[in-house]
Amino acid sequence: MDSHTLVEAAESFGTPIYVYDLPFIHQRLSLLKEMFKDFDFRLAYAVKANFNKDILSILEKENTMVDVVSFGEYKQVRLVGFTPDRIIVNGNCKRKEELEQYVKDGVFSINLDSYEELLRLEKVLSKPIRVSIRVNPDVDAKTHHHIATGLKENKFGVDFDTAAKMIERINTNKMFDFIGLHCHIGSQITEVEPYLEAVVSIKYFAKSMNLKLKVLNLGGGWGIDYGNGKVLDLGDYKQKIFPILKEFDSTIILELGRWIVAPSAYLVARVEYVKRTSSKIFIMLDTGMTHLIRPALYGAKHKIIPLYETKNRKKIKADIVGPICESADTFRKSYTMAEPQEGEYVAICDVGAYGYAMASDYNLIPKPKEIIWNGKELLRSS
Repeated sequence: MDSHTLVEAAESFGTPIYVYDLPFIHQRLSLLKEMFKDFDFRLAYAVKANFNKDILSILEKENTMVDVVSFGEYKQVRLVGFTPDRIIVNGNCKRKEELEQYVKDGVFSINLDSYEELLRLEKVLSKPIRVSIRVNPDVDAKTHHHIATGLKENKFGVDFDTAAKMIERINTNKMFDFIGLHCHIGSQITEVEPYLEAVVSIKYFAKSMNLKLKVLNLGGGWGIDYGNGKVLDLGDYKQKIFPILKEFDSTIILELGRWIVAPSAYLVARVEYVKRTSSKIFIMLDTGMTHLIRPALYGAKHKIIPLYETKNRKKIKADIVGPICESADTFRKSYTMAEPQEGEYVAICDVGAYGYAMASDYNLIPKPKEIIWNGKELLRSS
């Protein structure tokens, strides 16, 4: 999408709006398929990143799998056509009634997050079910601490000693089909070394247990460039990780979300006015942290681009803020851009993951509309 398309969307549907570039998502899927062409590979899209029905429909038609972490996500993917055998169930606190439904429906796999969850699942078994175990390899993903999940102090998964005890128990119950191991060490990871450390640790654990894994689920977390130049080097990933994956001779699953959808979307907003105080300049937008909480929650820095003519405009250094009654409602501090005029538009970039999905009703400010660009026309998302 170019800036003209984004302006057209703003003029047609009003602001604030999320605008999704669906052809970009298709490109990502094609790139991933080509990258893993020499493996028995499946993508299980991480629904938590973005549960928009139009995006999920693309993935369903592309015959991907999905990774869900709640019963709400499970119902959403079923609604758009995903059959249970294409659904992987994750999450660190699955309720009994939810487990009963997953067993009844016959999902592809329930990824067990704890020994206690294994005991809970045993009590609700009504027929055989495939299970994997989420292992926590105590690896520093070198990402923000809020989205690191592979350290021993994190609430997710089990250590290898506990995993060994779980496997022993699972093997005594004919109702379980133990298919493999799952390992998700975090999100927005831009270095290959944490993945290498994790997959090597799984390799040695599997060897010590004499395991022949049907499935090796490497989770997701591939980092994208949010404007600082840091991004996961896929060439380096292939060079270092692929030789080890070939040793497993297993179905390889990735639970990618952000990498698929984040760069596909923009949050388009209108400039209400430019506020000047004795010490600061503020660019006031009609969107805020209730629409995109990542800057307030993670300190995330999204690139913001003007959708107006910048030629012959003076540059100003300003805080770009929203209307929410919180000082944290700030997208960027001391951000340099051409001075906008009231009513002009800006676009906040790379918001397709954990943008609308984390939007709230705080201050009773309505959530933004979601608009899709299918390569030919702009449409209100269903």
